[in-house]
Amino acid sequence: MVTASSDLIYRITPDWREVEVVGGRAVSKLPRGQPIDWSTEHIHPEDRPAVLDAIQRARATTESYQAQHRVRIDGEQWNWISSHAVPVQDAEGQVLEWFGAATDITERVHHEQHLHLLINELNHRVKNTLAIVQSMVLQTLRTCPDAGRAAELIEARLQALAGTHDMLTRSMWTGATVDEIVRMAMGHCLEVDPDRFDVQGPQVTLEPKRAVALAMALHELCTNALKYGSLSVPGGSVRMHWTRKDGENARLVIDWEETGGPPVEGQPERRGFGTRLLQRGLKHDLGGDVSLEFAPAGARCHIETPLPAQVS
Repeated sequence: MVTASSDLIYRITPDWREVEVVGGRAVSKLPRGQPIDWSTEHIHPEDRPAVLDAIQRARATTESYQAQHRVRIDGEQWNWISSHAVPVQDAEGQVLEWFGAATDITERVHHEQHLHLLINELNHRVKNTLAIVQSMVLQTLRTCPDAGRAAELIEARLQALAGTHDMLTRSMWTGATVDEIVRMAMGHCLEVDPDRFDVQGPQVTLEPKRAVALAMALHELCTNALKYGSLSVPGGSVRMHWTRKDGENARLVIDWEETGGPPVEGQPERRGFGTRLLQRGLKHDLGGDVSLEFAPAGARCHIETPLPAQVS
């Protein structure tokens, strides 16, 4: 039974000073049948106090010993084990030895740690998303007195946000290319007349936070172009090009330019959610520079954001 066991089977002297490895398939890298000094060298420094406490409690009560801790099994490698030992007593109740088994739970512990990280990341993303939704709703209601119109705007913006999340979910939230972001965020505009768009640029990937920020900004630019700008009249068009500037400080440069639309007469008197998003929110989330200009020929937006060296 010991030989067939996947655990590490061991015997410990009553005073817990020496441990003898009896067998088990988990001990291929340990000497079998030879005493091993039960020193703290075998236990991870951070786990020693808890292990010593469990040993003292077991010896004082003669109840089973249970502990989970890291142990050095091979060289510098630390493995997590779950250990359980029971006292073997004579007729008078004197402890003759402790007999136990230890199971390697390294893989399970790493899996649990990974799940913990995922939960923390999920909580962070949920909080960020709720903050975006809250800001979106409050700003829309504040700048749009018409309840019906405000409801339409909120629904469209929520759909754009949901579309961005779907896109990132498909990539396991590793990021999205600018081309993917453009096609998703501007889909409602491209469907009207794709020939009115000049969209092109190289392969550049953005991490989730900046992908969401850029998608929401492009949605607003496209919506404004449809309602008030170059896409609101026949013959108008939109040119959106992006480039990557490599070097010591790599940067992504995006230019949005509308032409052929109604003449633009200066800056708008009121700044709605879309304008605030572009001028403040986008600049903050991208960590770069954003300029929005309402030129007579049409709206223009220039965006620059730094790129990490590993971004493709």
